[in-house]
Amino acid sequence: MMKHFLAFLLLLTSLPASAKPVFKYYTTCILESSGTVTADMCTVVETREKSGSLKTRNIYSDRFSLTIKSRFDKEKGFVTWDSHNQFEYKWNYMVGNYNGVQSYTYVMPGILVENVSWD
Repeated sequence: MMKHFLAFLLLLTSLPASAKPVFKYYTTCILESSGTVTADMCTVVETREKSGSLKTRNIYSDRFSLTIKSRFDKEKGFVTWDSHNQFEYKWNYMVGNYNGVQSYTYVMPGILVENVSWD
């Protein structure tokens, strides 16, 4: 038991000081297309600065065959790349509404994701 604890401590102290915390979670995502609405469970992977501010956010949907990659650029602000459009563009997150619930955010045109932060 003590060997495992010491190995864990060694691992923690060997991580680079610049390592960014990574968070992975699952949340509902909605596709709006041609007047129809389809739901999926998306995987969200975020990296954050030591201060806690958002650095990158990647969102994956198997059902929609979609990957959305967002990052903070010092000159452009928050930019997004998605596997549908295949180019990077400036995108400002906007509040969305799905079934009367306003905890959804547009993370790209036509895609709402539940409970993602804007910071």
